[in-house]
Amino acid sequence: MPLDLATTFTISVIVHVMMGALLGLFWRSARRRQTAGMGWWVLNEVALGAGALMLMASAVHPIWPLVAAGNAAFLIGMPMLELGLRVWFGRRLWPGLAWRWGLAALGFATWCWSWLQGWDYAARSVVFTGVNTLQALLFAQYLYSQLRETADRPSRLALQLIGGGALLIIVMSLWRALQNWPFAGTGLPPPGHLLAVLMVVNIAVAVTRVSAMLLMLHGRVEARLQQASAELERRANVDALTEVASRAHFEAASAVLLRQARASRLPACLMLCDMDGFKAVNDQLGHPEGDALLQRFADQLRGALRQGDLAGRMGGDEFAVLLFNSSLPTAMRIGGRLREAVAGLRARDGRAVTLSAGLAEAAPGEDFAALYRRADQALYAAKGAGRNCVMAAGGVDRP
Repeated sequence: MPLDLATTFTISVIVHVMMGALLGLFWRSARRRQTAGMGWWVLNEVALGAGALMLMASAVHPIWPLVAAGNAAFLIGMPMLELGLRVWFGRRLWPGLAWRWGLAALGFATWCWSWLQGWDYAARSVVFTGVNTLQALLFAQYLYSQLRETADRPSRLALQLIGGGALLIIVMSLWRALQNWPFAGTGLPPPGHLLAVLMVVNIAVAVTRVSAMLLMLHGRVEARLQQASAELERRANVDALTEVASRAHFEAASAVLLRQARASRLPACLMLCDMDGFKAVNDQLGHPEGDALLQRFADQLRGALRQGDLAGRMGGDEFAVLLFNSSLPTAMRIGGRLREAVAGLRARDGRAVTLSAGLAEAAPGEDFAALYRRADQALYAAKGAGRNCVMAAGGVDRP
């Protein structure tokens, strides 16, 4: 048994209200920056539900205001959808939307004029369907242009689904117009199932459209979560002030690099270093000056290292470097180069800053903790030897 018009209108009201409520739930629960433009989609579903309800009521009480309001609700649907999408993707609203809303206003004015002129139902439906088809064509054109500018997979899939719905509306609207055209001006009613079929298609398109919108929201939320997770990981692994590795990350990564060096039978050295007199700079000139000095030191440190070496801040002005595939003589040369670079640093009051460093080459089977203790002992020895030098078990590098 085919669906009658009253049944399809009832289902349409229920579906649009449910879809609007579902979108509204996600719109209200998600962050505003993630749902910009979504409110227009909610309003569109509510308007379509209200329009279907008014058209259903007009079948019982066929008064002009009910029919006009119901048709107006359907005519503003696509401009409202495009408005939401433009806000969602951060695109310019005007002048593109002016054409869309202008067409909706012109189409509604033409439909009202045809009613006042006494055109029959078939003729008025041809006018309405023609305007709706033109709107769908413009909307499909906008979706195509947006699709070319969109890179992320969820949004592309969502735009394709929405675009498929728009194309289906175009086909069904043209079909209805062609079926109604022979009855225009005759005073005879066209077959009632035409509008019922179109309403069923509209219901299916609405469900697909809302699913696509929720897919876009899911993609955006997931992308933001991934960005937040990456930022948290970066903050955990990178020292915020100097942008070298944090202590926890340096120790974990160094243990892995030492295992790789042993497995590959490659040498590795650990260098611990700090700036001589840094505490006096911090106390006398203030922490901002001390922080600036640490940042400049970290820049010099990165410049002195090779690709594959790992630098980290262990705390205060103490830094550590794991020199991968580096023998002790090579590490001494790198440490000397760093000491010379640091010698050019000056505090705000002009005082010079020097570097003391301790080196230790990893012994077979030695873990990071043991290597760190030996490098720390070498650093203390460098301090005891008068500072401004690099000391290791094999000797001292000083100016």
